[in-house]
Amino acid sequence: MKQIAALVLTIALLFSLSSCGQQPEPEIIHDFRNVDWGMSQSKVLAAEGTDYLYADDTLMYFSGEQLDQPVELYYEFKDDKVFSAECKYVIQEGMILSDCIADYLELREKLIELYGEPHESDYHVWASEEARAEYDGDKEQIPIYYQALTYYNSWDTETCFMELSLDYTNLQINLILRASQIITEEETTE
Repeated sequence: MKQIAALVLTIALLFSLSSCGQQPEPEIIHDFRNVDWGMSQSKVLAAEGTDYLYADDTLMYFSGEQLDQPVELYYEFKDDKVFSAECKYVIQEGMILSDCIADYLELREKLIELYGEPHESDYHVWASEEARAEYDGDKEQIPIYYQALTYYNSWDTETCFMELSLDYTNLQINLILRASQIITEEETTE
């Protein structure tokens, strides 16, 4: 009888262990990439998993990758605590504005999946009402090229304010994701 009870217990234990291995791990959402606000420079370095290209008391700069694209990563610190970050996409040789628009829209969709709809219902931001009138229904490459249009969206999470922008200025295409810590009343009184 003891042998049967031991066998049943062993089988039950094996089933419970095998079913535990099949449960997906919940995805941890960080404030920015694998970084959370308040991390020290050493923790940000570990989270990025690569050596920095530049660092001082207030800034760390990395070269990295996001959405299979090379990026420049900037982290700002105060009292050895990160409070702001920026991810600037490196525009590679041969990339054209339409490639960058596609990257913007892909990144925008990923942010919507994570954080919901952005504050703005439209991502087209005109430089002026005159620019809007001149280009009328065309909201793509030409107005950006003439610096009459920027793509922009923003989100609030529980801990940060995020901005995604695409513009063309001084012959430079800039696709940038910025995030900054939202300071709560509790944190200002500490």
